Amino acid sequence: MRRLLLIMNLLSVLLICLVLTFAGSAFAETTNKALWVPNVSPDSTVQLGGLCISETYAMSIKPGDWVTIKLPSFTELNKMTFYFPEQGKAITVTFYKDNYSVGSATYNYGEEALLIGGTTASSEIRLQAINKQSVTLKVCAVPAWPTTKTFRTYIHFDEVYIKPVAPGELESSDIKVTLDAPSTSGFSSGSVTVGRLLTFGGSTITADSPTNITEDGGKIADITLKEEVAGALKKNDADFLQKNTVKLVLSPGFSWDNVTLIPLGGFSKDSVAFAVHTERDGRSALYLKINNESSGSPGQLVIKASIKVDEPLTTSRDVKVTYGGTNPGVGGERIAEVTVAKYLVPGLTVTAKSALDVVAGRSNQQIGSFTIAEGMPGDLPQGRLISLTLPEGAKWNQVPQVSLEAGSGVLEFRGTRDEGRTVTFVVKAASSERAVFCFKNATVDLALGAPEELTVTVKGPGVSSTVTVAHVQAPVAVSAAGSTVRIGVQEQPVGTITIQENLVGALRTRDAAGNRAVLKLTLPSGVRFARIPTVKVTAGDLELDATGIKLDDNDRTLVIPVKLSSATPVEKQAGEQVGSTLAVEDILLTVERAVPEGDITLEVSGSALSETEDLFSPSLNKLTCVLARCITPAPEEIKRKVVFTVGSTRYQVGSEEREMDVAPYIKEGRIYAPVRYLAYAVGLTEERIFWNSEDFTVTLLTGKRVVQFKVGQRGYVLQGIYVPMDAAPEIVNGRVMVPYRYLAQALGFQVSWDPVKQAIIIQ
Repeated sequence: MRRLLLIMNLLSVLLICLVLTFAGSAFAETTNKALWVPNVSPDSTVQLGGLCISETYAMSIKPGDWVTIKLPSFTELNKMTFYFPEQGKAITVTFYKDNYSVGSATYNYGEEALLIGGTTASSEIRLQAINKQSVTLKVCAVPAWPTTKTFRTYIHFDEVYIKPVAPGELESSDIKVTLDAPSTSGFSSGSVTVGRLLTFGGSTITADSPTNITEDGGKIADITLKEEVAGALKKNDADFLQKNTVKLVLSPGFSWDNVTLIPLGGFSKDSVAFAVHTERDGRSALYLKINNESSGSPGQLVIKASIKVDEPLTTSRDVKVTYGGTNPGVGGERIAEVTVAKYLVPGLTVTAKSALDVVAGRSNQQIGSFTIAEGMPGDLPQGRLISLTLPEGAKWNQVPQVSLEAGSGVLEFRGTRDEGRTVTFVVKAASSERAVFCFKNATVDLALGAPEELTVTVKGPGVSSTVTVAHVQAPVAVSAAGSTVRIGVQEQPVGTITIQENLVGALRTRDAAGNRAVLKLTLPSGVRFARIPTVKVTAGDLELDATGIKLDDNDRTLVIPVKLSSATPVEKQAGEQVGSTLAVEDILLTVERAVPEGDITLEVSGSALSETEDLFSPSLNKLTCVLARCITPAPEEIKRKVVFTVGSTRYQVGSEEREMDVAPYIKEGRIYAPVRYLAYAVGLTEERIFWNSEDFTVTLLTGKRVVQFKVGQRGYVLQGIYVPMDAAPEIVNGRVMVPYRYLAQALGFQVSWDPVKQAIIIQ
């Protein structure tokens, strides 16, 4: 029997392994496809078709998966772009002889570069360029399980040099990208055609350097159309707008204006004509009419043109021309795309390049980089100033380094003001071309009260803009269980205070002078600790100096020395890692009579929490949380008789007759009366009645109890205990009406009903 059970268990394990194996092979894959396939020619720098890699099923790709993307040996990568739609980021990679760059950072071949993610991001993707034909995409982190999000990236081969190659040297005219991944990877191996090499019979276009234009339009770069062989572009004079088309389509928002064609090579003077036509999508297209095919040698056509701007645009952009058509000598609707102009808008533009994660209360922390770009040359005239200002709670430590990404201008650091919050630069030399300046490698000092999104306000000629450069995380999270205390009462218990490190080692052991670092919990004026609470570490390896825990500042401040900082992360839900957690329990508060009603706010500060105490005012170097709510005991209720009458807006309190703006009524056997006037009648003042318009609750405070009613809810809360009712409060003419019997009972009063007088009597 025991042997049979063992065999059955082994079979079960084998079955599970088989299921997992087949599941992994069925689902662990990507779909690799080309976005478009252009025709290209040898000995030219071209844009190949785009490549899309998309995960078929969520969570197929896992940390450690990689895929190598390789172009043929007769190509050389100059520039490519990775676009990740989930993150909304496009990253450009530029290839050089001995190294490559990602953004502004340069790497040797074989070194890894970060494309997406970082220390706190849910996804992390890295790139390793091997050479000018081969790169490897590596997945280091993925969104937490479970998720329905799938991996997807678009890869654009923006600039690829096609080496000279003869037809006999190729097995196929297809230019294929090879994708190679291990069998255990979530990526699929295979090849995708991203271009076709036309060693005969095709055509393409190139363009000179882009010109600059404004809302007035203007001349664009000269475009050169080249045939690969004579006669490649077939005659289409019969209906050149419909059949055997050859067209050059402008970017949206622009239209062809003056056009001149200069035929060269095998094209004679009247071989090619043109017409401007508006496409169905509204874009302006230049259609070429081939009257006579080229002969003797391949034809060339130089297109000189100016364009118009359909409407003034508010942002700068590239103006592009897409070459395509159905003519056999073209071969597709989108064969090549060239940039012919840059549309410029006057004024400076401030753009974030990166935003890093930083910690509040820390010094010398690196922030992200950003650019200031001229819309047009001369937007930054010589002698003008640019100021960069941080918000309250932040100061510059290392001034940003300035590098020139475009143009020829010069910026020079001038000085610091506003107690270190603002740095200024002066334009030493204006640029004759549109200038783009990058500000990078800056560090800042942060107070505990620094804003969650750290921004830089840029002011200069015609610009006042804000850009986010860092995401600020508090070193600890402080929360309190919440309680209610009363004025003039001693030794009142309140709930536990929990302090959780958001990162390992958040609480320091030593301050800048080498002294024991302490954590301070400070109560507001008029409130003090009745005794030293219990302080203990509930998670992690943080150690406190229990012998040094004391009360200070007339018992308003609890001082907690840190003996040893945490070193080991603690796992939370969904794989999140934090530092240690400490709890402050058995808290008793004494509240003096001068304390106002409202929240009792606890301030958390100290050298264990902040290393920038000497740089900022105490009001900025603290964290806060609401520890309790303070209420004033109501005076003894006045013994009196109150009478409300159904249908009447007059009611009687003792011998006094009063007026209200809504009358009691009977509904479904219950008598409803306005809660506010009922409260007034039994002696509650305006300060004892709280209306919350967001959740439609009304709260009444007496000397002995707290009562809460909610509109639409068949029940009320008395001293934190839910008491059911058979009817629900409702709003009539702007007043909350409640079944009077439940309200009177909740407040501790006797109620009776006079059916003859239709009167409610409360005593």
